Amino acid sequence: MKDKQIPATFKIRRLFREIDEKIDIVPFITFAFLSEKQKEYSDNLSQFHERYGFTFREYELLESILEKQRNEDETYLSDLKSSLNALKNSQNNYIKEIYARIPENLLNDREIGKILDIFQISIDAKKLYPYTRYRVPAYVKEYDYYEFPLMKLFSRMVSTNHTPKKVYDPSCRDAQNIVELENFEEAVLCERDMDEYYHAIQNILIHELENKVTISHKEFLIDETNQSYDTIISIPYLYGRQLKLVDESDKTEKYAKYNTKNPNYIHLLNLIEHLDDEGLMVTTTTQDLLVKRDAYDIRKYLIENNLLDMVIDYDTGYRSRDITILVINNHRKTEDILFFKRSRNRLGMPSRYNLEILKSFNNREAIPKVSDIISKEEIIKNDYNLNPKRYVYQLEYESKDVKIVIKEQEEYTSKIRQLDEEIDGLLKELRKG
Repeated sequence: MKDKQIPATFKIRRLFREIDEKIDIVPFITFAFLSEKQKEYSDNLSQFHERYGFTFREYELLESILEKQRNEDETYLSDLKSSLNALKNSQNNYIKEIYARIPENLLNDREIGKILDIFQISIDAKKLYPYTRYRVPAYVKEYDYYEFPLMKLFSRMVSTNHTPKKVYDPSCRDAQNIVELENFEEAVLCERDMDEYYHAIQNILIHELENKVTISHKEFLIDETNQSYDTIISIPYLYGRQLKLVDESDKTEKYAKYNTKNPNYIHLLNLIEHLDDEGLMVTTTTQDLLVKRDAYDIRKYLIENNLLDMVIDYDTGYRSRDITILVINNHRKTEDILFFKRSRNRLGMPSRYNLEILKSFNNREAIPKVSDIISKEEIIKNDYNLNPKRYVYQLEYESKDVKIVIKEQEEYTSKIRQLDEEIDGLLKELRKG
């Protein structure tokens, strides 16, 4: 196949994979956005400078650099480095910090050329950003492969029969959950990982949400503020490494009211506390919470207070990474609960899987072998067990005429007798010998 016949998406994906995995491409995508944005302010560059804290000179704009690359004018390399210096000297602290982190020793002419080759195909930062999650395995964390579809799913779920206004995400990764939301008034985000934190800032900049979003680089087990939110979206980190934190003497009183030492359960209960009276939360949790004895009180609390709306057994495709999604709703009108379990024979790619979940959630309907609606009474009878496997039956049942079954059984019995007689005959022959 000739190169010109290869779709642009495949070319871009290939180029992303060819770039040194140690190089973070996100700042270059943000550069493409800012360069295009400055062109929009061409009649009033002072406004651009006021918003972003710097101004590119004409030769530092991406369009000029790409033209020089096409014309094989090697000064495009020095022009790009000049562009990066302009960003490093920005009076906007976020932008200044982002570009101060770029390791110049990795940016050789060859790698810069590959990055610019991507922009020769597309300079649409919003479309390019998602490609950063699907680079070579050495660069991309395993959870990236399933979190990206999850973020799309969560954002659509909290927008169904609910209008997000004040949104909270305490472990926002690269802020894709917020970016996926079409409408909201304000959002409060936190992220513990430094790289993801800066990616989140850039994702917010690219989608021009900086005036609606507050983001902090921090990690906490419980949020001690008095803030409440009508929408919480959370894919929390697993807190196994923080078990000791719960046992510290100076923290005992803080955690005592949760009546558990499991940090994952404490974190979940604390999130529920931050939901307002009309609040809706979609979050992931461990599968242990569904069945284990130490989570019995939490399951009972969720059911008795009519908070649990839906439980989803989400198959990530990684045997050790299957996760559970909980939908917590503070304004439920019914007491039944929707359970969803993926049918391996039915569903394939995550996007198709998400459509099945949304269909069941939006219409609140049972789908044979995939989802079912279970009464509060039945859950109590099952000792508050919340495992979807208990309630969603996926076995294949084949209806048969009783007469046919009896006839088949008689034939099997006859064949068994015949085999027994043959075996007896063989044994007699062996004894004679």
